[in-house]
Amino acid sequence: MTDIQLNTGELWELAGERHYLEQVMGGGFLLFRSERTSAPFQIELDSGERVTPTMNWLKDEFLEGNVRRLDRPPAKSRLTRLTMDREDDYHAIIKRDPYAAVRHIVLNSLDQLPGLSLSDKGIRRALATIWANKQQHLKGHKPPSPTAVRQWLKTRGEPGFRPLRTAQSMRGQGPRIPRLPDAVVELMKEAAAAYWSNPRETIASARDLLGEAVTTINRGQEEAPLKLPSKEAFRLFVHEQERYDTVAAKWGKKEADARFKPCGKGLVASRPLLLGAMDHTLLDVFVVVDVKGWRLLGRPTLTALIDVHSRCILSWVLSFEPPSLYSVTECIKRANRPKAATRERFPDRPELADIFGKFDEIVVDNGWEFTGTSVESALTDLGISIRWAPVRSPTYKAVIERFFGTLNSLLNKKLPGGTIPIEQMRAWELDPSKDAILTLAQVEALLTSAIGIYHQELHSTLGDAPLHIWTKGVRDHGVQVIGDDAQLDKMVGAHEERTLSRSGVSLFDLQFHEPAVTGPLLEKLAGRTPRKSRRKGSATAKVTVKYNPANFGEAHVWDPTTGQYETLPCTDPDYASGLSKWLHQQIQQWERESQAIDEEGRRDRRLELRREIEAAAPEHLLKRNRRTAARLLSPPHVEASARQHLRVAHADPRHDGMAPVISTAALAPERTDGHAKPVRPPRGRKAKAPSRTRTVTAAPPAYEDFPTIRDDSAGWEEFQ
Repeated sequence: MTDIQLNTGELWELAGERHYLEQVMGGGFLLFRSERTSAPFQIELDSGERVTPTMNWLKDEFLEGNVRRLDRPPAKSRLTRLTMDREDDYHAIIKRDPYAAVRHIVLNSLDQLPGLSLSDKGIRRALATIWANKQQHLKGHKPPSPTAVRQWLKTRGEPGFRPLRTAQSMRGQGPRIPRLPDAVVELMKEAAAAYWSNPRETIASARDLLGEAVTTINRGQEEAPLKLPSKEAFRLFVHEQERYDTVAAKWGKKEADARFKPCGKGLVASRPLLLGAMDHTLLDVFVVVDVKGWRLLGRPTLTALIDVHSRCILSWVLSFEPPSLYSVTECIKRANRPKAATRERFPDRPELADIFGKFDEIVVDNGWEFTGTSVESALTDLGISIRWAPVRSPTYKAVIERFFGTLNSLLNKKLPGGTIPIEQMRAWELDPSKDAILTLAQVEALLTSAIGIYHQELHSTLGDAPLHIWTKGVRDHGVQVIGDDAQLDKMVGAHEERTLSRSGVSLFDLQFHEPAVTGPLLEKLAGRTPRKSRRKGSATAKVTVKYNPANFGEAHVWDPTTGQYETLPCTDPDYASGLSKWLHQQIQQWERESQAIDEEGRRDRRLELRREIEAAAPEHLLKRNRRTAARLLSPPHVEASARQHLRVAHADPRHDGMAPVISTAALAPERTDGHAKPVRPPRGRKAKAPSRTRTVTAAPPAYEDFPTIRDDSAGWEEFQ
């Protein structure tokens, strides 16, 4: 049996601590003692008994890599201990201290020279020999002084044990020796504790407390006064105290966990579509739409679904309302289908459009849109499980959070305000030099382009492009899909009561109709509708309609005879496909506003036309029309009577602004028409029909017998 060659005094790392070998005892037992406590090292057997380790145990642990020997003799200097505790490689040492290679060559060469004299003359002679033999390695460097060489030989390792680590410069790398008095250091600790214990405390105010304490101490002593540390020295001291407990005391446990708590393994999936992650984010861009004039929609919310294995984005939904159950279901539906927009944007990469499928499990947060029983039961029926992330743990879904950061950086590369009038942006109180402003069509196209580019670029974590990882995975496992993803809208969609007619269903001023579906459905349901609720001349039926508020492309009508929903597409698919309820209602509101403006414009145009007609009419017709209008407003004989009895008087002004009462003449007590009888028949009840026995003695007067109304033009002209 071959044993490891051991020497007394060797330093080993056992169970994460340093132990030195004190003795190799009989029977293969090894006595190790802790370098820190000098306690003997023991191992624990399965029975719980603790015994001294043996050579066989040491070989087994060495085989597993659980123990290692620290190949170095006991350090004779503090500098050697500092350099040997470091594990820097060659490149790190040379980058920090290029002269370390020169020291290393000089030290090892001097150790190999027999009879080396440590005098200045002997060292210079030895250095000249070294520079002549190793000119290619020492080119560009000057020989060191004999004093420096003697210091190197004493403090940088031992003959035969001078690794490159011992030759590196440790300036600024070791622990600093405090230069302040112990009393000042203690006061600095108290001031730092005051800063870390109070969320409202600042470093400047904490230093004020330190200055007050130093001043108080200096007043009571006659010796050399204590010196207040500089602002920078105190700031560095405070930041050195930053640890988990200090951060938790100042800003809470959540902030301390975010800074210091180790992250878990993270989400892992062995193949595509095994595990997905869904989340929402508010894009850093303002969106406008041009519907009969620029309209500001605001900052949109993006809902995205990512594949954990390949980091590919299977779907995304853009909305201008808070995240909802409907945006979640729409995102899952879009993930289940190939991407037509991506195929049009990247015709040379058709594989980008084939990133689709059904997940086995989706990780979501604890938002209300995810925690409802309706979405859980609906996805379970489709074979999709939901996993809820821990509360207040955004790092649990770091894969999609990191993607949102990448996507925002890609979107912000678009020049802000490139196509929007500056005057309109000022009306919205937006700064074109700071705020990114795009149209809705631009954002849709930009998202498609950004996600397509993201799929083809190298992913820092995967070491490959997400598209390549996806292609390899689906080639081996295939793509699973939801056979009928419209079931999601039927399960969790919003519902309305509407009337089904020969032209389909009208919903929010949109028509949903398909002749092949509407006709048979109407035949089955019209007879079940009460006659009082039917329309005359056309068959109708009261039905329940379900729809997805995130997509008005189709609606689903409930058929109680079969217990199923029948799907009716929108008759205007170019407008309704992908259109949300919120945006549709906004467009309707804008159209109503524009119609009100148009009504005023139509009235102005009608008045303008009337003025043009009057200007083109003969003068005598206009004059007659004005006389007729004046006569209708006030007859001329009334105006003439009013002129006869009207007197005008002026009151003298007074200091209080009140004029004396002016006597007025009452209206004429007598009628001015000469008690002429009216020419029209009197009003009142109709006369009773004459009895059969009554004899009519006179016939009613003819139309020509009534007096004629004259147009007193002279009186009107006099009034004018």
